Amino acid sequence: MVALAVVQYGSGAAITALLHPFGYAKVLMQVGYEPLLPELTKTFFLRKEVYVYPNIFKYIGHIKKVDGFAGLYRGVLPRIVAGTLGNLVQYNIQNRIKLSQDKKTSKETEKSPEKIDEDFVAWLKAFAKETSEDTVSRCCGVIVSHPFHVIMVRCMVQFIGRETKYDSIFSSIKEIYDRDGILGFFAGLIPRLIGEVIAIWLTSFLTQVINKYMIQEKDLQSYTGAACGLVVSQFTYPFTLVTNIMAVNNCGLIAGEFPHMPVYSSWLDCMRSLSQEGELKRGASAFWRAYKPRPYPTILGSAYGNMYLEKKRY
Repeated sequence: MVALAVVQYGSGAAITALLHPFGYAKVLMQVGYEPLLPELTKTFFLRKEVYVYPNIFKYIGHIKKVDGFAGLYRGVLPRIVAGTLGNLVQYNIQNRIKLSQDKKTSKETEKSPEKIDEDFVAWLKAFAKETSEDTVSRCCGVIVSHPFHVIMVRCMVQFIGRETKYDSIFSSIKEIYDRDGILGFFAGLIPRLIGEVIAIWLTSFLTQVINKYMIQEKDLQSYTGAACGLVVSQFTYPFTLVTNIMAVNNCGLIAGEFPHMPVYSSWLDCMRSLSQEGELKRGASAFWRAYKPRPYPTILGSAYGNMYLEKKRY
């Protein structure tokens, strides 16, 4: 059992490390960093000329050009620690809850094995109970791992201002504690928890309804959860965006300070501001990334991109 767990978490960490450059570039996009000038292209259907930012592969190429291949893995260690720790906590709490409820649930099922399947109210109660248990275990995992998520995001965002405050986990812990105290480790936690809760409930509900009433094949049912998760993630993306922005906002790094980023009073202020600017999907797309001027100076390279485009018009 222990060996299986080691293999499982080891393979998860390896996949996380392999895909890290894409997550790294995505975080930089989310905080508004656009070092490459927008390119003029045509829309697929209307053939209208528009400016778009270079795709994620060109973005990764820029990072490699500046920091080399090893630079693509800035922040990978705290990311692996956060993911592994969060999954361990979630798994153990979920396991304990299920073990404590297993005996009671099995007795209820033996008494009326078909009633739960036929009675909608009984099914709804069972769904709410199971999903609540998943929510508790997942939220505990998120809370425990969030300090390393904050370290990961700040370590990545250092690329923008070329700082070295978050070069290791230990120096990052000291920097955050000295500057912001204990609360600094939980910057952006609330929107992350809200997004997780919404994702768990919507994904679980859609999965069970689809498998119950629409898909009867067992083989196809195993893919329903993943498909629903992808759809729901688009709905909860603004919470992920706000989480990462608040993790660096007003933290002492150039990318998180005015004028490169507005200083938000709370995560609600951040979400409201992004909504008014039409930026709640910033960084969501890896390929078609429409250029849009912002009301404040965009971080570093983009500010010059704005002037460049204005010059080309005249």
